[in-house]
Amino acid sequence: MSYQQVFNDNFERVRALLFRRAHAYRAVFKTPGGELGPAAETVMKDLAKYCYADKPTLKVSMVTQQTDPYAMAFAEGRRDVFNRIVALANLTPDQIERIAHHKGNSND
Repeated sequence: MSYQQVFNDNFERVRALLFRRAHAYRAVFKTPGGELGPAAETVMKDLAKYCYADKPTLKVSMVTQQTDPYAMAFAEGRRDVFNRIVALANLTPDQIERIAHHKGNSND
């Protein structure tokens, strides 16, 4: 078996896996019409707030009054999770804006 064949076989397997994963995220978060369902919108708004989607992740220690790199790294990890869900669910910029800034369609 050639290296090219091994690469192509692995590439196709990875591509199929990623497609299935993205499809699963879209199935959970989006209706067939491409909009967020009421439950998905509520969950995404909660995640946006929890994951610092619309605010800085800079954290200042209450003890030293200096930036806390560990707390900031933790907050950036949360933000990364939100960004992954947004990307895999294939949300539009308008949907992201509405979710992150809690505009319209309030289900809270």
